[in-house]
Formats: sequence, C-alpha cells, structure tokens
Amino acid sequence: MTRRRLALVGAVLLVAACVERLTAPGHCPDYCPSGQITIVDTLLTTSINRDSSHRGYVVSYQSPVMLAAFLPDTTATLDGRPIFRFNGFGPRLPVSSVDTGQIRGADSARLQLYIVRRDTATHNLRLQFYRLPTTIDTTTTFDGVAAAFNNAPVRPTVYVDTLLAQPGGKDPVTGDSVVVDTVNHRWLLSLKFDAAAARYDGTSDSGAVAYGIRIAADSHASIALGKGTFGPVLQWYLLVDSLTMTVARTPGALGARFASFVFNPPPAPLDSNPVTGGTFPYSTLAVGGVPSARSLLRVAFPKFIRDSSQVIRGTLILVPAVPARGAPADSFVIEARTVFADFGGKSPIDPRLGDTTVIHPDSTGTVKIEVTNLLQLWAADSTHPTVLVLRAQAEAQFLGEIRFYPSVAAAFRPTLQVTFVRPFPFGVP
Repeated sequence: MTRRRLALVGAVLLVAACVERLTAPGHCPDYCPSGQITIVDTLLTTSINRDSSHRGYVVSYQSPVMLAAFLPDTTATLDGRPIFRFNGFGPRLPVSSVDTGQIRGADSARLQLYIVRRDTATHNLRLQFYRLPTTIDTTTTFDGVAAAFNNAPVRPTVYVDTLLAQPGGKDPVTGDSVVVDTVNHRWLLSLKFDAAAARYDGTSDSGAVAYGIRIAADSHASIALGKGTFGPVLQWYLLVDSLTMTVARTPGALGARFASFVFNPPPAPLDSNPVTGGTFPYSTLAVGGVPSARSLLRVAFPKFIRDSSQVIRGTLILVPAVPARGAPADSFVIEARTVFADFGGKSPIDPRLGDTTVIHPDSTGTVKIEVTNLLQLWAADSTHPTVLVLRAQAEAQFLGEIRFYPSVAAAFRPTLQVTFVRPFPFGVP
C-alpha cells in the first residue's frame, strides 16, 4: 500500500473516532461516585454532663420594670410589690430672684405611673398605695417593708377598670385619670394625692418620700410598671413662706431616684420540690425568676459527628422537674446560647447564635429548643467550647421560672437529638 493511501485510511479512522453520539447515554463507571447519601438521626443520651445552675445575674432593682402580682391560687401565694422613692427639694425653695422661702409643706401632688404590661383577662384591677420608709434601697426585702404595708393606704384605692369607663378616662370626683396608648400598649395613670398623702417634710428628711403598691383583681393580678423614661413621676404643689406671705409654688416634676420591687416567697433552693414539699437528691437546672437564674450544660460532642459529618438539625430536649412558676398570662421566653469560654457561672455568653422557646406557667410538658446553628458552629470550629447556656430572654422582667432535671437524673436527663449526613464515599478512579 502506498504512503498516500495509508495516510488517507488513518485520517478516516481518526474522524470516525471523534464522532459524537448524541443519542447514546453517558457511561463512566470508573469515575462516578458509587455510594449514596446517608442521613443519620441519633439521640445523644449521655453527652450532657457536669451541668449546673447559678442565680443572681439580674436582681429586682436592675430590672427595667417593677413587677406587681398577687397570685393566691398557685402552690405558694406569689406577692410582688413595687417600691419607689422620690428625693425632695430640701427645706427651702426659691420664691423669686431675691427671695428663698421655707417650705411649709405640700398642698397636694400628682403621681404618674405607666402600666407597660398587663393581663387582658384580668378584671377589676385595683391599686393601693402605702407610705414606706425613705431609707428603702437595693438591700430592701419583702419582710423589711411588711410592717409599712400593714398600715392604712395613704389614698383611696384606684379602680383601674372604673377609671377606664369614665368619659375621657377621667374621674371628676377624685381627679384621677388614665390615658390609653393603643400603639405601644401602655396605660398612663395620673393620680391625685392630697396633703396627707403628699406630705412634705423638709426638716427631717429633706422632703424625700417613698411609696409602695399592692394590687388585686377578681382573679389573678399581674402587671408591670415602667421605670426610667416610663418610671414614676411626682409633681408637688408646695406652700412656701416668702418675706411677706405664704405662696403656692409648683416646682419641676421629679422622677423616682430609686425604683424596684419586692416579692414573696423568695426563690426556693435548687433542690426543693414545691409539689411534694420535700427535696430532690440533686439540684435542678433553674432558668428565669428573680434574681435571674441560668443553667450551664457541658456537651461531649462526638468526634464522629464533629470531624467529617454535616449537621442538618439539632434539638435540645429538657424535662421539667416541677411545673413552671408564674402568673397564668405571663408566659416567658427562654433561650439557648453558647459561650466564648468556659468559666462556669461567669462564662461570657456568645450572643450571635442560638434559639428560643416559650414557657407557659404551670406547664409540665417536655421542652425542645432548636440548637442546630450552635452544633454547626462546634463542628466548624474545634476550638470552640461545647457548652450550652439556658437563660430567660428578658431576665428579671417576669416572676416566672422553670426547673429542669439535671444529668444526674438518669431517666429524665437533658438529651440532644442530632440529625447529620455521613461523609460521602466517592468512587476510586
């Protein structure tokens, strides 16, 4: 065969080898993955250990609200009472640019209060005001002012529902009024105090005055009064001696210099069982309440999940040791977070990731909190502490508290349910 004929045959074979068969299916047994995606759902029943509970993170005077409650139908009657103090103007007040007069006393005063949270199912809400010692401070307890609350109220009882029913929300007899803020869901009470209730003594205590509030209703009574910007404000109408006569003066309104609340009973020990009246053989995991409690859960995160698997869901399962405490309408939110470093009760919380769940008072059902993003963080960063922190989202703003069984309670211990994808078995070329 000649060279030219051989070259022609080679060219034909080359063209035939490069022809694309559009109708033929793909075929690559040596390079395509041979395995399947495997999803595993597992229950880590013994991975949570060395858990503990700590109290005192936010106390009553640090709360942005003053809690008032009277819940006589609970296991133990829950009684919360706001207390607040106004500092006076001292013994003398300027009458003119050249005259400063002695304050003889108060003709009257007007107190403004914001109700920032309430139970819409409560009817016939009533407020009673009591004069308290002007020495109340951050160390004041329920028992410390109990005697003052046993005295007669300083003014007539305020019937809030009756006041709301008045035209324009104003009582023409007492001068009390209420303004409803439907946008922010707040009530502004403006209450008149007569000379006795607004007593001003500039000689012995520089005019300071302190009040406490008790509430009641036809059923459970629970409200929150504002502090700070929405805190109590007192406007005095004073009588002042000038050089020639006694004159009336209306100095600027004063905000409360101290505002807090006291309550009874105090938090029970962590091993107490209010249902039986006895104790548990271990400390429970408390979350919420006042002073606020947090619980720390240390997790032994398995290496077979952390090293090469992909976490697609994680759920923390908790079993209440006793019914959740609190007013029936005051459901509260708890959250699960992780920490930047494990220092026990003082561990700094990482606020970036986590999830929440709602706790309903008197509930005993199993509580589940999604912690998927936290487990994914631990899987991605092997140096991150595998610690969960449970706390109330609004600490010390609700009297509600829940207690869970700890890890030493084998039958009811905290558990993690994890769903993950096993590493994919790629084929060998």
